[in-house]
Amino acid sequence: MSAFELQHVKTGSDHLHLARDDKNNVFSVSLRTTPMNSTGVAHVLEHVALCGSHKFPVRDPFFKMLDRSMATFMNAMTGADYTVYPFSTQNEKDFQNLLSVYLDAVFYPRLQKLDFLQEGWRLEHEINTDPDSPIVFKGVVFNEMKGVMADPSYLYGTSMQSKLLPDHTYGVCSGGNPANIPQLTWEELKDFHAGHYHPSNARFITYGDLPLENHLKFINEKVMINFDKIDPGTEVPLQSRWNNSRSATIQCAPDDMAANQEKQTTYSKSFILPEVSDIFESFTAAMICNLLIDGPASPFYKTLIESGMGSDYSPMTGYHSHQKEAVFSIGLQGINQDDASKLDQIIRDTFVETAKNGFSSERIDAMLHRLELQHKHQSSQFGLGLTFNLMPIWQHGTDPIQALKVDSIVKQFRQHLKTDDQFLQKKCTEYFLTNTHHLNLTMTPDPEYKASLEKREKAQLESMLDNLSHEDKTKVYEQGSINQMHQTSHKTIFCKCHFLLIVFNTVLFILKYETPVITCVQPTNGVTYFNAVLPVNGLRGDLMPYLPLFCEVFTQMGTHTTDYVTFSQREDLVTGGLSASATSSCFYGDSMTSETSVRLSSHCLDRNVSSMFDLWGELFREVNMNDTTRLQTLIRQRAQELANSVSFSGHLFAMKSAARPLAPSAGYSEQFGGLTQVNFMKQIADSDDIDDIIMKLNEIALYVLRNNKDAVSRFALHATPHAMSEATTSLTKFVENIQLSDVVGKKLNGTTLKVPFQSQTGYFFFKYLFSINLLFSIPNRTFHDLPLPVNFTSMCIATNTPYSHADNPALRLLARLITTKFLHKQIREKGGAYGGGAKHGDDGIFRFYSYRDPNNWKTIQAFKDGVKWALNGDFDQENIDEAKLAIFQSIDSPVSPCNRGLNIFNSGLYDVTIQQHRDRLLDVAKDELVDVAMKYLKEPKASSVVIIGPQEKSMRNTS
Repeated sequence: MSAFELQHVKTGSDHLHLARDDKNNVFSVSLRTTPMNSTGVAHVLEHVALCGSHKFPVRDPFFKMLDRSMATFMNAMTGADYTVYPFSTQNEKDFQNLLSVYLDAVFYPRLQKLDFLQEGWRLEHEINTDPDSPIVFKGVVFNEMKGVMADPSYLYGTSMQSKLLPDHTYGVCSGGNPANIPQLTWEELKDFHAGHYHPSNARFITYGDLPLENHLKFINEKVMINFDKIDPGTEVPLQSRWNNSRSATIQCAPDDMAANQEKQTTYSKSFILPEVSDIFESFTAAMICNLLIDGPASPFYKTLIESGMGSDYSPMTGYHSHQKEAVFSIGLQGINQDDASKLDQIIRDTFVETAKNGFSSERIDAMLHRLELQHKHQSSQFGLGLTFNLMPIWQHGTDPIQALKVDSIVKQFRQHLKTDDQFLQKKCTEYFLTNTHHLNLTMTPDPEYKASLEKREKAQLESMLDNLSHEDKTKVYEQGSINQMHQTSHKTIFCKCHFLLIVFNTVLFILKYETPVITCVQPTNGVTYFNAVLPVNGLRGDLMPYLPLFCEVFTQMGTHTTDYVTFSQREDLVTGGLSASATSSCFYGDSMTSETSVRLSSHCLDRNVSSMFDLWGELFREVNMNDTTRLQTLIRQRAQELANSVSFSGHLFAMKSAARPLAPSAGYSEQFGGLTQVNFMKQIADSDDIDDIIMKLNEIALYVLRNNKDAVSRFALHATPHAMSEATTSLTKFVENIQLSDVVGKKLNGTTLKVPFQSQTGYFFFKYLFSINLLFSIPNRTFHDLPLPVNFTSMCIATNTPYSHADNPALRLLARLITTKFLHKQIREKGGAYGGGAKHGDDGIFRFYSYRDPNNWKTIQAFKDGVKWALNGDFDQENIDEAKLAIFQSIDSPVSPCNRGLNIFNSGLYDVTIQQHRDRLLDVAKDELVDVAMKYLKEPKASSVVIIGPQEKSMRNTS
C-alpha cells in the first residue's frame, strides 16, 4: 500500500490517499465539530445535512441512495469532536454517484426547517390529526438519545468524559442530552454548519485502486473552487491540568437484568494521558494499558475481576484515543456501594505493584504478536478500518503516514525496552502514580431515576406550553399537518449501477476417518484460518440452555495440565485467540430442519499453525471445567455482558423473541442468545449450586468433544498455497490425536461420506439434522416490561420458504420494498423511531422490527398496514428495480479471504444454488410480489408479536 498526504492550496483542506490493489474503494470526509453545549447540534446537523442538498433537492437522498447504489457501506457518524461521512463501493460509476451525493450533502445542504423539526425536535400533537390529543416532544434525534441515555454504559462513558475533560467540547454531550435538545434552534443549526462545514475544516480520505487524480479533480470542481481558506477556529485546546484528583457521583436506573440486585454500583478511576499526536507516546501508553487489563495474566484481571467484588470491568475500561488527549479508565461494575473506597485502594495498589515489577517478557511478546497478527489480518472492509483508525487522531495533528508505519514504531518500542529495563515501570509511574489529573466516578442505581427523568421532561414541556398563546397552540396543530405533508412528499434521484457476480473456488477433500474438510487457498497474507462445526442435535434437552455458557468458558478454563493463566499466555503467543460459539441454523432447503452445533474458530501466523492445533488438541483431550473460582468469574462476566446488551440491541432481542415459536433454528437461536439466555444467565450467576453447573458443563464436554456419535464434524482451512500443506498436515494430526475416528468413522446406509465436490444437494452435511414441527409453545403476543424510555418491537410471520424455495427471492424483495417505500416513512419520519423495517430470512420467517421507538402498538399496526400496502401493489417497476439493487448490495458485498467459500462449509450451499437464487431475484415481477404477500402475509398460518419497553406506554396504546 502507498500513502500520499496532500493539502489543497486554495482552501487548506487536507487529503490522504491510500493506494492499494483493492476494488472496494473508500471515501470519507470528516469535519472537526466542537459543540459547546448539549443540545446535540452536531448530531442533528449530521441528520439534517442528509435530508436534501442543492444538487439533489429530494426528501432524503441518503436513504434513497441505499436503493440506488451498490455501496458496500454508507453511513454518517458524530463523535465527541468530529463528524464523518464515509462510504465504500466496488463499482467505479457508483463511486462517482455517491461522491457527488456526499459532497453536495456536506457542503451544500438545504437545511430546511421542516427537516430540522423532523430530525431534531418539535412540539406536536401526540396524534397529529387530532387537535385534542396532548402536545408532546417529537423528533428522531430526540427519541434516539432518550434510548441512548437509557443505556447505563453510555451514560457512564459520556459522564466520565465530560467530568474528566470539562473545559471545552468534551465537557458536553455531542450526541445531545434529551433535556437540552429542545433548546436547539434552527438558526443555531445553520450557524453551526456555516462555521464547521467548510473545506478549511475538512479532511478527506480516499482508499483503493481508483486513481487519485480523478478524486482530486472531482472534489476540486464540485467543492474547492467555491471556497477560500478561512480559520475555522475549531481546534480543541489542551485540558488544563488539575493539582488534585476529583470525585463525582451520578445516578442511573436499576438494572432488572442484573444477577445481583444488591450489587449495582459502578466505580472507576480515569486518567488523562499524553496527546494522541505523539505517535510513539500513544503507542507506549496503549501497550501499557492493554498489558494492565487484557487477559487473565494481567494485573487488573487478577486484582479486580478475580476478586469477586464486581461482575465485570466498568464501562469505558481501557485506553481511548478518540480525543485530543488520550484517556485510560479502570474500575468495576456490579459492586456494593460500600466497596467503592476499598476498590479505589486496590486500583492504586495494583498501579504501585506494576510500577515496581513491570510486566513479564512473555506478556510483552504476546502483546506484540497480537499486534503483528492484527496488522496482517485482512477484513472485508480493510479500507474502512484504516479510515476509522486514522481519522480521529488525524483531526488533532497526528501524522497519518507515520501512524501507518507500525513496524518502525514496534522497532522503536523494542529498542527502548532493550536499552532501559525500567522503561515501562517509569511510564506507569508517570501515567498513573504521579498523575494528579484523574477522576473517581461512582454510578449508583436510583429507583426513582426513570420517574425523575419523566418528571423533568413533563415539567420542561409544561413550561414551554405555558408560554404558548392560544394562537401559538393552533400553529402547533397546523405545523403538524405541514410536517405530515412534508413526510409524504415524493421526489426521485437517479443513480444506478450494474450487478456484480463473485465466485470463489473451494476444494473439498476427506480426511481418513471420513472427516470432511474444506480447504480454500486464498491470499491470506501469511495467516492461516481454522473453522470447525461440531453438530450437537443429540444433546439432551436439559443441557441445551447451558451450551452457550459451555462455549463461552471452553477456551478460558485451562486444562488439567495447564492452568488457565498459562494457557492464555500460550494462546496469545501463537494465535489470535481460540473461540467457540453455540449456533443453530436451518437447512437451506427446509426451514423446519435445523442443525444445532458448536462452532470453533481460530487463526495464526503460518509459522504457528502446528502450535495452534496443539492448543486445540489439549483442550479437546483435557479441558478443565472443575475450577470453581474461575468458572464463577466467567459466569458473572457473561451475565453482565448480556444484561448490558439489551438496551443497545433491543430490536435484535425483540426479533429473536418473536421468531422463537416459528422455526426450530429460530427457537434455538433465541434460547442461545435472546432474552431467555439473558434471564438464564442471571439465574445461574445468582445460584449457589456451582457444583450442579460444573456437572452439566462436564456432561456437555463429554458429549461434544468425545462421545458424539450422532453426527459428523467438519473442518475448514483458509491459507496461502505456500502454507496449505502444513495446515492440512497439522489438522490431520489434530484429528488423529483427539480420536475422532471413534466419532466419525461411520457409514451412512452402507456408503461412506466421500460425496463428490460437485454435489449440489447439501445432503452431505445435513444427514443428521433433526426435523421438528414446533419447538416452543408461546403466546403469539408477548410483552417484556423493561425500564426503558423507548420501545423495541417485532412482528414475525412464518412462511416456511427457506433459501432454495421458489418464493424466497420474492419475499426477500418484498421485505425490502416494504421497508424503504412504506415503513421508513411510517416508523421513522412519522413515528419518530430511530429505525425500523422488514426482512425475510433463510429460515423462512418474515420479520418486522422497530428500534428506539416512542410507539409500540401503533408500530405493530404499521407493520400490518405494510402488508396491506403490499397487497394493494402500491409500487412500480422502478421501486422493484431499486429493491433488487439494494439486495444485491449484500449478496455481492466484499468477502474477506478468510471467509471465502464458507457458504459451502456452513450450510452446504454451492454456487449453482446461489446462482439459481440470483436468477430468481432478477426475474421477480410485480405480480409475484403481490401474490406472495397474499399467499404468506395476508392470513399467516403462524405469527408472533413482541414488544420490549416500558409497561405504562404499552398499556396506554393497546386500544
